[in-house]
Amino acid sequence: MKTYALTLKLKSGLLTELQSDTIYGHFCWRLKEQYGVSKLEEFIKLYKSGNPIFILSDGLLKVKDKIRFPRPLIFEQLDIKLSKYEKVLNFVEHKAKKERNYLTLEELNFFLSNGKIQINDLTESLDTNKKIKKKKKIFEDGLRVSVQIDRQSFGSMQGRLFSYKPKYSADDVSFVVLLKVFDEKRFSSDELSYKQILQDIFSIGYGKKKSSGFGQFEIVDFEEYKDIQELEASDSFIVLGNYLPSINDKVFPIAYDYNTKYGKLGEELSTSENPFKNPMVFLTAGSCFKTTDPKPFYGRVTEEGEISYINKFSVQFGMPFTLNYKSKF
Repeated sequence: MKTYALTLKLKSGLLTELQSDTIYGHFCWRLKEQYGVSKLEEFIKLYKSGNPIFILSDGLLKVKDKIRFPRPLIFEQLDIKLSKYEKVLNFVEHKAKKERNYLTLEELNFFLSNGKIQINDLTESLDTNKKIKKKKKIFEDGLRVSVQIDRQSFGSMQGRLFSYKPKYSADDVSFVVLLKVFDEKRFSSDELSYKQILQDIFSIGYGKKKSSGFGQFEIVDFEEYKDIQELEASDSFIVLGNYLPSINDKVFPIAYDYNTKYGKLGEELSTSENPFKNPMVFLTAGSCFKTTDPKPFYGRVTEEGEISYINKFSVQFGMPFTLNYKSKF
């Protein structure tokens, strides 16, 4: 098993968040498009049978060459035995820690080995000189307007004006998608390269309005990533993407958050009889769990008809990138 980092630089406006299940969905469409339905069915079958080729994370921000990893959602209780003065100082520090929603690489490795959150630099969370020094924005919001054209008159249709707000990243900001590859031979095969398909997702266009040029990325790098010091054996793990627990995971929640997605089917299915997916509840990045059955991966792929009653063959991937760690709970 190897860990890889796919580094991406945004070239156009982005309208869809880089979430692991959405990236999986784009991957499946590109696989079907390039190699046919049979290869897609084979790919999905491997995941449902517990033999995934790779798992991947959400798109993690990389600011000034430093990756921002999801902050574990663990709530640390304050020590009630401290003096009043110490409690005040502890409370201020604790509040500053909560305001920083990410960990640096060093802080992540400390968490994986100790199960504790240690924020080494609070200056970004607790800025005491805000009036003098204004922070540079990571993203800028744009505004675009489009109108639907009448195919008969070739003029603008009345009442069909739409607006949307793409995000544009700063020059020193990029994205990193982490991957754990379990089958290296399949992943980089010359006959069917999953590695190349993943890169095609972002170079062709990702997310909403990709046909209009949005969601295009430059592939900066795709290389092995060895900096994360993950424990080989542990009874706890943290997820770095959208997670659908499987009954085989045998998990007990330590700390988690969730997001209910009201998705829509993509590509040609977006114009089907009912293109809307059933609501799906995901446990989000930063959620932590204990398990009685430690594994190299967790999660599941939905069953037939679970996300769409009309297009029953459609599935949703809930098997994100995970990291084992030593829990103190």
